[in-house]
This record gives sequence, structure tokens and C-alpha cells, in this order.
Amino acid sequence: MRALWNHERMVLLRERGGPRSLGFWLLRKTLALDIYTLFALPLRDMGASCPPGCTLLRLASEDDLVRCPGSLLEQIGPHTGAGVRNVLAQGGRIYALVEDGAVRSQTRIDIGAARTDTPCPLTFEVGPHNAFLSFLYTHPASRRGGWAKKLLVATASSMAQEGLQVCLSHVQATNLRSVNTFLSLGWQRAGWLVASRTGRYLGTLGAHRDLRVLR
Repeated sequence: MRALWNHERMVLLRERGGPRSLGFWLLRKTLALDIYTLFALPLRDMGASCPPGCTLLRLASEDDLVRCPGSLLEQIGPHTGAGVRNVLAQGGRIYALVEDGAVRSQTRIDIGAARTDTPCPLTFEVGPHNAFLSFLYTHPASRRGGWAKKLLVATASSMAQEGLQVCLSHVQATNLRSVNTFLSLGWQRAGWLVASRTGRYLGTLGAHRDLRVLR
């Protein structure tokens, strides 16, 4: 098992940002620090950006829930962090790409502020005209099909149409594939968040001007 893990680590080193990712892994192992990359995306209306054959499902109100088939809500609910109704009650949104009645990928967007449990319980305040992406999930059967990228593009366009200006997020710095996905879609590094591996928030470095992190 260790040999397999070492092989996978060496494969990742050949990918974009691999040496940087290894450096963060060494910090995690030697200093017991968890580093998260903060990302920001200026939002632009890209028009119709949903892939052919798919539907972008947007849940933002009770009316949206009434119109949404129960089978889709059952698929979406376990991967929202708080349940669909709770997310909406807090002013958040759920976006999902649906194909043939199946949810391929989904994300949770919070407006103004977001409460997350990674790397520890924190509140991210981003301002009333900005959003925070706190959950991104792709069904296991749909992974490696580019669904997360397609969803992020469609969601960003929908948020821009709503009048939102910037979307922020955070990704564990050792999660190289997720980091590269964000970078490939035009997300910009907007600072670093540091925590101990025991779950203690230590602070941010170079954080985006609209972002405040509260314990």
C-alpha cells in the first residue's frame, strides 16, 4: 500500500503544481499544518453555458423546491452539508447538472457569508454582493468526466446573471487535482488559510480584500 501511495505521489509531481503540492504535504507531515488555498473568481455572464443534453438545476426558493422532482432532491440532499431546505433558509443556493434524471455534479453557494467545517468550524464573510462556494460534489459514477468543470462554468454564469460580483472558495493545498481544476477555469489564488492538523484555526495570509474569516 505504501509503495502504491508513493507511486501516486510521484505521478502527481509531474502534474502542474506538483512540487508546490508536495511542499504543502511536507508541511503537513513535519509541522502538522493544514494549508488551504483561497480562490476568487470575478463573475461574468457567459450566456447559455449548460452542456448539451443537460439541465442546470438552480434551487434558491421554496417554489424551486416544489417544482423539483423528489428523486432529484433525494440525490442532492446528502451532499449539501446542512440539507437543501436549511441551505435555502440561510439564503444559499444549490446548483446541479442533471442528465437523464441523474445528478452528475452539484455545488452549494452561500451569499454574503458561509459556515464550513473544513479545516475546522469557521465563518467566511464575503460581503452582500459576493458568494462563497463551500461544497462541490460529483457522483462517483460521473467522476473523471469533466462534470465539476462544466458545473462550475454554468454556476458562475448563473451567479453573474443574478448580479453577484465575485465567488470565493477554499481548497486543501495538497488536493492538486482540485487546485488545477479551479486554476484552469480562471479562478485566481486569493491567499492562504492555515490551520493545525488538530483543527485549530491559525489565520490567513494575503487574503482577498472582501474576505473575513471568523472562528
